[in-house]
Amino acid sequence: MVGLLGLIRNGIAAFLGWWLTELGGLLPRRFRQAGRRGRRGLVLALGPDERTVIERTAEGERALGSVADAAPDHDQRLRALLAKARRRGRPATVRLAADLGLRKVLDLPLAARDDLDQLLGFEMDRLTPFKADEVYFAHRILATDPTARRISVELHVAPRRVVDEALATAQRLGLGTVRVELAAGEAPLAESLNLLRSEPGSRARESRLNRALALIAVALAVIAVVIPLRRQQATLADLEVSVANARAEAEESMDLRDRLEQLARSAQFLVAEKTGRPMVTAVLAELTRLVPDQAHIVQLELRDGTVQLHGYAAAASELIGLLDDSQLFKTPQFRSPVTQDPRSGSEQFHLSVELAATEAR
Repeated sequence: MVGLLGLIRNGIAAFLGWWLTELGGLLPRRFRQAGRRGRRGLVLALGPDERTVIERTAEGERALGSVADAAPDHDQRLRALLAKARRRGRPATVRLAADLGLRKVLDLPLAARDDLDQLLGFEMDRLTPFKADEVYFAHRILATDPTARRISVELHVAPRRVVDEALATAQRLGLGTVRVELAAGEAPLAESLNLLRSEPGSRARESRLNRALALIAVALAVIAVVIPLRRQQATLADLEVSVANARAEAEESMDLRDRLEQLARSAQFLVAEKTGRPMVTAVLAELTRLVPDQAHIVQLELRDGTVQLHGYAAAASELIGLLDDSQLFKTPQFRSPVTQDPRSGSEQFHLSVELAATEAR
């Protein structure tokens, strides 16, 4: 986990450095100069016998004045110099003399890059004359050799007692110290490192940063899993809606098909009924042809394929034979006994006959 956090931290730092450099190159010259002016600061250099107030700018450093340690009004003169410089609201730095600390370049394995703080803390008593709890230290990577898998690291170390005394002096003078650095002689100012980055507060801030980076990494991993799931859920929801709509349309189509089939069956039934049985006119025409002139029908009922006849005839039994010989009728029979009408002398009958099925023409 520590190695992963180191890789993430180094990757983010490298990306931000490149990005800011590229953006800075795109800015107009006057804005780039304004940015350099924003890096101005105030330096309190603590020498062996005197204290010097220095103005730091992007172009270099300019001494504002020095006060000897043996001067009777030492603190008052320093406060005057600091007050004059601090009217511009510059950040403050305390610079220790070069002989009060140690600057050393180390050759380390490439794998040590992931957590240099912890490694240097463990190896401090082997790399320097001090133990880790006796010093403030800072470091930076000067070069990386991927082929040999080695890195070159610059280490700045100062005894904790010396740094604490310098901080006490800065507090006594009312100086809001933001960094403590080790003098580098003729080296460029850019090589100065802040020794306070290894103090407990800074370590706590780095620990909080590591935890924040870990949380960010976890959040990104969760997002990488959740977003595809959300998309799949949204796609699934859309598909479910589409399937529901298609199912509703299919059910509606099936209902329409059932209704059409029912209507078709009804129409076929009517057609079959119409074509399977003789028409009323045909029934009347056939009865007119078959019933003799001396017989007459007083009532005719046509219902459910059956014809019932009520009437009078000289010989009612002859009607059974006439109707039975017709292709339009079948199974003629009397429905009630034949009686003699006393007034006309004719036989009163009630018979029925079924209509024979006919093929559709």
